[in-house]
Amino acid sequence: MRVAALTLARIRTNDTGLYKKDLSRLLENSRPDLAVLPAFSSLVLGVDSGAVKNYDQFDQTVKFHMADSTDWNRYFLNLHSEIASSLGIFLTAGTIFENKSGSYYHTACCFDPDGRLVASQQQTHLTFAEKKIGLSRGEDLHLFNLGELKAGLVIGNDARHPEIGRIFGLLGADILLCSGALRAGPHCWQETAGMWAQVQQNQFWAVEANLNGQIANYQFGAAPAVLGPCEITPGQSGYLERGYPDSPLITARLDQSSRLQIKANYPLLEQLNPEAYDRLLNRKV
Repeated sequence: MRVAALTLARIRTNDTGLYKKDLSRLLENSRPDLAVLPAFSSLVLGVDSGAVKNYDQFDQTVKFHMADSTDWNRYFLNLHSEIASSLGIFLTAGTIFENKSGSYYHTACCFDPDGRLVASQQQTHLTFAEKKIGLSRGEDLHLFNLGELKAGLVIGNDARHPEIGRIFGLLGADILLCSGALRAGPHCWQETAGMWAQVQQNQFWAVEANLNGQIANYQFGAAPAVLGPCEITPGQSGYLERGYPDSPLITARLDQSSRLQIKANYPLLEQLNPEAYDRLLNRKV
């Protein structure tokens, strides 16, 4: 499987038609089977195209948008459903802010090659700032079929909580698709403390897309990455491919047989005390 992680760098977001054209062309040229967009993708497109009001402060922009996001979310998801089906690929469309019965969630969505929504995942671990905005946390983690692979979605701050990767690993995940966004500058390199560590601890693949763009007073910029167990990556680095914050896209090909061989040679998850994880997996204790 060929996978791609995008940042939205050099994609025109001031017009939805130009956005669709640029994104489709980029994906046509790189020919992935799966593409992952970064967090806040719907907010960037909405703000830059004028569909979502932009306030002076990022928190204000999010707070007022999520209270009135239904129509824009419907348009945004339909747009990416069309892109996925026209290209015949799996497409994780980054994240939306959704209102469910008066509670607000930060949610990632994935479409299959027929344009069907096959998975959505709510962020489960919130920062203090996200709680202050009024977001609620998701309660469950879900796997879905990504061709022959079992996949899970990871959103933003969830990448920094190792229990996310461990639960997905114990559920049998082959790959995690991470939509992230980190502030630009020196702190953008903190991403290594997130998905890279979770991949090494659980022996799955991960495709990590990070946002390059500005919303209100926040400038985002962190590197995209395709991650795998150190033993089967160049220089034992844990990176199949890695870009820079201004890289529009990176791609890599996954060799599933090599990953399965590593798991067989060193069955890391079998060294655990399984009873310690029963509660996390909702098993009876």
